[in-house]
Amino acid sequence: MRERARHPGLHDASGNNLPHRLVDVAGVSTYVVDAGEGPPVLLVHGYGDTADGWRRVVPGLLRDHRVIAIDVPPFGRSDEVRRPELMDFYKEWFPALFAKLELERATVIGHSLGGAISLHLSLERPDLVERLGLVAPAGLGKAPPWWWHLLTGYGPVYKTALSVPTPFTGTLIREGMKRFLDVRLFHEGRHLKSDIAHLVELHSSRKDFDRLLAAGRCCIQSYTGTLLEDSAAIKVPKLMIWGRHDGLVPPDHARAFERLHPEAHVHVLEDCGHYPQIEFPSKFNALLRSWIDETSASGAKPPLRAVA
Repeated sequence: MRERARHPGLHDASGNNLPHRLVDVAGVSTYVVDAGEGPPVLLVHGYGDTADGWRRVVPGLLRDHRVIAIDVPPFGRSDEVRRPELMDFYKEWFPALFAKLELERATVIGHSLGGAISLHLSLERPDLVERLGLVAPAGLGKAPPWWWHLLTGYGPVYKTALSVPTPFTGTLIREGMKRFLDVRLFHEGRHLKSDIAHLVELHSSRKDFDRLLAAGRCCIQSYTGTLLEDSAAIKVPKLMIWGRHDGLVPPDHARAFERLHPEAHVHVLEDCGHYPQIEFPSKFNALLRSWIDETSASGAKPPLRAVA
């Protein structure tokens, strides 16, 4: 387990640490939180995040579900992945994770990059996915957004600034990431300073930042531009939650998804950025619970159209 940053961890409603361990999945040491009993829910975080990004969601799910949250390799406490294209790696790795944890099927909920991963899993292995929850999923556009190229080191700014390490490199990385996340991640970043600080800390060293950029380049190489159209083949119950003021992934994709999947439960939250589960946890959890309860009781229902 790499000790690069402090992690808040995941807890139950009483504040108790949830059981976690490192598991060998297809040869990659993987950090797994596995707690609770009942129908399984697998939580898949986004780019540069960890399982702890679900910390405001997990306690409510634990009431009646087995909850599994992972650090998706190569992020967080899981090991690196030495493959040129991460999406190809995940096509093999996620079924291996299901087998390792003895999961037949699960409700899969993915945020950002985790949403793209979950969409691919639903297409490649529909037998594993009971329901599909998407939170501001990446990959639904025809091409990566402009900022992705900048963030992942394609732009000359990062290459030049980081080409010669100096005593100020760490400070430059932290300040650059903080300013970027202040503007792009949350709609009201000033109210979520600790959440921004945690994400900055995860990648504040030159080594960690280089690892983040390398993973981003792998993601760009896997960008197909056809994921939205391909998703038409997904027939399981679907939930989508997006922030109206998402500065990372265009919220217009939510309405495009809704047109293609009129039976889906699609919600676009006002005054919300890229992290609905962090910015509006009560609202997020209520929508998630309603969707799970409705689709558990009698299969897929007509979507709830209320926009909060």
